[in-house]
Amino acid sequence: MLQLFHPLIDHNMQAITESFTPVSKDIFIRGADIVFMTDDGAKFHVHSYFFTRESIYWQQKLTGHNEPHHPLSKHYTANDPYIIQDVDSHDFRKFLRVFYNTRYGDYSFFSNLDWVDILSIAHKWEFPHVKTLSKLYLGKMGYGVVERTCGVHCTRIVDDEMIDRSYPRQVYLISCGHEI
Repeated sequence: MLQLFHPLIDHNMQAITESFTPVSKDIFIRGADIVFMTDDGAKFHVHSYFFTRESIYWQQKLTGHNEPHHPLSKHYTANDPYIIQDVDSHDFRKFLRVFYNTRYGDYSFFSNLDWVDILSIAHKWEFPHVKTLSKLYLGKMGYGVVERTCGVHCTRIVDDEMIDRSYPRQVYLISCGHEI
């Protein structure tokens, strides 16, 4: 196991050559202005800047606007955090690690499955640059990313006519308006 150290990142975050597997502890980033909490109670004290700069989804959620650089509409603290219900703490840590990386541009600690998790969050939360980065690294690992819009119930989203056989290994991003 390789122990990573960075003054701004929780020192217990660890990387394994096979996959990024951080410990389940709260994360405190110096100068953080927002606290997120996942369903398992893990808290993430981070900068809202990355969320409001990079994602229209989060711009709307946190500021009420469709453009970056507006102040947060509410102050989320450790006692009153923003609750994230659609992403677990393990995957959220991976996603945050894209922004809070110990070595600029070095994502060698992420496995293909880690990149799939990051891509899924970037797709769901509308982070276009993180989505592009995920596709780039998955491509380097021999994976193609196929995006489809679901026209049927979500239990049948990957059927034979949706498969693009030009990629030997594929990751599917399915956009669907159906409620599950």
